[in-house]
Amino acid sequence: MRWPLACAVLVAGTPAYANPMDVFGLTSRRAGQANVGVAATDDASALYYDPAGLVARPGGELVLGTLAAYSHLAINTNIEKLRDPVGFQLAIRAPLPLGGALKNRFSVGLAMHVLPRHVARIIAPPPDEPFYPYYGDRLSRLVVLPGAAARLGHGISIGAAVNVLAALGGSIYAAEGATRAIDARADASVPSVARVIAGVHWQQSPTLRFGLVYRQRFELPFETTTRTIVAGEPIDLDLRATSQFTPHQIATGVHWTSEAFAASLDIGWAKWSGYPGPHVQVESSLPLVGPVPGQPPRVPFNDAYTVRAGLESIATEGLVYRGGYGFESSAVPQNQTGVTNLLDGTKHTVALGGGYAFAKLRVDAHVQLQLVSTRTLRKTVYDGMGDYDPYTSVRDEDSTAAGNQITNQGYPTLKSGGEMFSAGLTVSVPL
Repeated sequence: MRWPLACAVLVAGTPAYANPMDVFGLTSRRAGQANVGVAATDDASALYYDPAGLVARPGGELVLGTLAAYSHLAINTNIEKLRDPVGFQLAIRAPLPLGGALKNRFSVGLAMHVLPRHVARIIAPPPDEPFYPYYGDRLSRLVVLPGAAARLGHGISIGAAVNVLAALGGSIYAAEGATRAIDARADASVPSVARVIAGVHWQQSPTLRFGLVYRQRFELPFETTTRTIVAGEPIDLDLRATSQFTPHQIATGVHWTSEAFAASLDIGWAKWSGYPGPHVQVESSLPLVGPVPGQPPRVPFNDAYTVRAGLESIATEGLVYRGGYGFESSAVPQNQTGVTNLLDGTKHTVALGGGYAFAKLRVDAHVQLQLVSTRTLRKTVYDGMGDYDPYTSVRDEDSTAAGNQITNQGYPTLKSGGEMFSAGLTVSVPL
């Protein structure tokens, strides 16, 4: 029994996370406007915000930058820290070298968020562990977005990018060997996962542009099957988890320019109600007992809605100022009276940035503050009436002792909320 239990502990204790562009943005130009960009984007950052923007203006560029974040999110009196606070960003956009009527009608690009030490981390916390599923160290993943766009005419352009990474699956078989020690064999596979980001732009006039983007649901499924043979009896354990989750998203935007500044507004929806949750699911089969399910409570996540607005000054002698505000509703239920301790809150993002254009390059920098509203989870003790639901109440673990004997980490209350700080610097060179 020790072997499969050890595997379960290993999976539950391994850190993992999701797309950093969803939270912190791509390039300082966009992040300095609170990540607004569905209709506004006209450079390599379009690969995430709306790929149709790859052909919004002629030419191309190479963008190199760095991004750092600091968490001041609370779990009662403790502060949740990021394990990978620094990442590097690269984005490139280039028109296809076509002439005549096809000139400047097609562009391709590639965007990446790179980690200093690894490709990604994977986590599936126990149901009672306090955990921020929206953040969860979302810098801890390599992001690769290749894409292309085409200008169709009448002010309409379309584009698509592919969000690419790898999943993990396999099995472990262990049995008593000739010396009665445990001999093990592992068989793992790493299949690729690819999801689409597709968008359209409509340049209604020289000063007004509209955009619409769809981002397909992305997740890395983790599946491992273990079989241990002890004294001729099989002990099976199946582990399943979903990590690096990003829901289906639809966003629309409008971008307006004047002689002095440019203004942008995005409105979005994210289908978090389809999130299976971050917890590990365990199913085992024991001799004489048969199947033993180990399913965590099902959490009713909510769909989230976002509104983002940004301003950017028109360059005066190469100097640009930027600012933005974003609002996002919470996908995590506020009332978790049972065993789960998933933490979140309404998010308000305030961003400031600026840039300076030299002869052949542009330097941009930004700072961003995300305020997560305070919440307090209050647990309800199961009263013994009706069927027990682990999502709505916690059990007294020793009814023979005086008082409530409950080891749940959120009992009797759990307070969350705080701030997430990020800052970045990018350098752009025209191609």
